[in-house]
Amino acid sequence: MSLSRRDFLKLGSATAVAVSASACSAVGRQVAQNQLPETLAPPNRTSSDTLWRLLNRAGYGPRPGDYEQAQEIGLEAYLEEQLHPDTIEDSAANLLIRNLTLYPMDIDQLLGQEERDATQELTWATAARAIYSRRQLYEAMVEFWSDHFNIYLRKNQVMPLLKLVDDRDVIRPHALGSFRDLLTASAHSPAMLAYLDNTRNVAGDVNENYARELMELHTLGVNGGYTQQDVQEMARALTGWTVGRRGRNQGKFQFTAEQHDKAAKTVFGLSLPAGQGAKDVDDVLAMLAAHPATAEFIATKLVRRFVADDPPASLVAQVSQTFLQTDGNIKAMLRVIFLSDEFAAAPPKLKRPYTFMVSALRAVGADVGVSRELGNWLRRLGQPLFHWPPPDGYPDTAADWAANLLPRWNFALALVNGRIPRTTAPLTDLAQSANVDSGTAVLDLFAGLTLGRSLTPAEVQPFTTYVGSAPLDNPATRQRLHDAVALLLASPAFQWT
Repeated sequence: MSLSRRDFLKLGSATAVAVSASACSAVGRQVAQNQLPETLAPPNRTSSDTLWRLLNRAGYGPRPGDYEQAQEIGLEAYLEEQLHPDTIEDSAANLLIRNLTLYPMDIDQLLGQEERDATQELTWATAARAIYSRRQLYEAMVEFWSDHFNIYLRKNQVMPLLKLVDDRDVIRPHALGSFRDLLTASAHSPAMLAYLDNTRNVAGDVNENYARELMELHTLGVNGGYTQQDVQEMARALTGWTVGRRGRNQGKFQFTAEQHDKAAKTVFGLSLPAGQGAKDVDDVLAMLAAHPATAEFIATKLVRRFVADDPPASLVAQVSQTFLQTDGNIKAMLRVIFLSDEFAAAPPKLKRPYTFMVSALRAVGADVGVSRELGNWLRRLGQPLFHWPPPDGYPDTAADWAANLLPRWNFALALVNGRIPRTTAPLTDLAQSANVDSGTAVLDLFAGLTLGRSLTPAEVQPFTTYVGSAPLDNPATRQRLHDAVALLLASPAFQWT
């Protein structure tokens, strides 16, 4: 007996009340199985805690056994480990992407390749790392900066090729480094320059698009105090800052001196002498990267992403001060955020569609094989990777996502019932590793894996009535259990963490 949508919604009301009251490839199977713990215990917690929140906010939620490992070393030690991803062995995630054809290529090799193939490989590499990597905070920051320095893949035919290089050579090397270095790398990114039309910005025919977004979205923020005159002067400084179109420089950053406005300029109070050439941009980037308005803007975005849709002003001030004191050290800012009282007391935050999908796959220890299906589901869920046309990146508050929940329910049902090609949720294996064999006991196990706690009395009654207490070798019980796990994944308690 499968679960009808009416039954699904009826059961879901119990978790909704509780939350509002508390505010398959062979390689894939091998990797997933190697990551599953040999033994697993049902939760002994009646409420989730700050460590559970950390695993869900500073990453994509725990895979089976991850919470217990983090609990063993403690929150601060776990955070320090995550802040130093090079110390974390991550061969499992690397194994899943090592056979990709285009992802390792430089731009010389990529030019002429199919943009569809580049899009699919970039999507798979990004999602596979989020699903399997033990470097969870690093992957979360890759996503954060990919939104901050957003590039729309469908801008033109070569953009997927350029963005693949941008992801590998700009975002990933600097995701936990220095904001100044990341900003500079982005300003040299052919993908960014092409996306925001700086390839058309030449002396005598100025294009202001990149100059405006560099100040409004990448550094100072819309309320950063700059004027239209500053944008115009910034655009003049950026003339000749372009992408090679032929020969050895094709698809690469190029400064074309004959296209550069050589006259003196003043950008946001910074005087740029005549005849500096490319140094105009270097000087402005250094000024923008160290500006207090940039510090406040970046701090606000980080706190909004990781703490609350309405960022606490007290924490924003602390993070902004840390930015200025450390020259934009990203690790230092994250340490302040995740060890703060504001984070410990943070209200529930709605997962964006991508986070929901990845965290659901991780929670049930899914085996995920290379295919287009993850990309297809992300389109249904409303967040296909690198497909947000405006330069501001996918939005980050519940108001932007709360109206599109039905696809999440459909994904949860498809996942646990084996209806996603090349993806398997090993529910039976997990139950066996926990040595539980009745419906109600397994339900408690999966409540721990998905919610970080046991079900409350208000939640447990409709679940246990539906699942029953028969052993798992009963096919009807097994099917109902699958449906109940889907309900846990689709519940407000899982989607708001």
